[in-house]
Amino acid sequence: MKSVYLQIVDDLIEKISSGEYEEGCMLPSESTLCEIYNVSRMTLRKSLALLVEQDFLFRIKGTGTFVKKNKLAIHGASELLGFYKEVKSQGKDLTTEVLTFEILESDMMVGSKLNLDAHDMVYHIERVRFINGEPEMVERTYMPLSLFSDLTVDVMRESKYEYIKSKGLHISRSKQIVLPELAGKKLAKLLSTSENYPLLKVISIGELDDGTVFEYSINYFKLSEYSFEFYSYNND
Repeated sequence: MKSVYLQIVDDLIEKISSGEYEEGCMLPSESTLCEIYNVSRMTLRKSLALLVEQDFLFRIKGTGTFVKKNKLAIHGASELLGFYKEVKSQGKDLTTEVLTFEILESDMMVGSKLNLDAHDMVYHIERVRFINGEPEMVERTYMPLSLFSDLTVDVMRESKYEYIKSKGLHISRSKQIVLPELAGKKLAKLLSTSENYPLLKVISIGELDDGTVFEYSINYFKLSEYSFEFYSYNND
């Protein structure tokens, strides 16, 4: 049986997807939601915190919690080198520690990002990327089992994009949301930094050339060590 807080997450995502809670609207107050779901404030806040982390909601202190508007930026495949190639191209040493490698049933949140049904199987992978021995990026990735039945821990210690290309698949584009984030206790420990250290959070949804979504990733970068360059092209 799924935890109560995850059931609340699924229900809120369904209400957002159906338009019952429209983009930009404020959710009912915490006390009202506690009554609706018959849960404690602690349980409700756990659900809301997860939805904020996954970029479905945002909070304004002293006002309330709102449904986030879709602000995905789309970048062409010609700019998608991937972290592995970017680091290697700079002559630096990249190593990876895989913290989690498991197969799970997709919940509504992950399914909505990967265009899967709620119970389709997905890989859940967490890894830390090190540059010249220093932890610089933490990544949490979900990938459909149906696309990558032979995916292994060894593959995820290297480049997942190279693995995907080796299967004859063509990566078309990546939709990305870039946000500021302060390191919590877990991220601070993984990145060998202090709590509230400024990070760059990048939520990425990758698509193949036929429109199939092959990954949903949440990445955390140290702002002091990593930057992004964005290019705009005039097609006139």
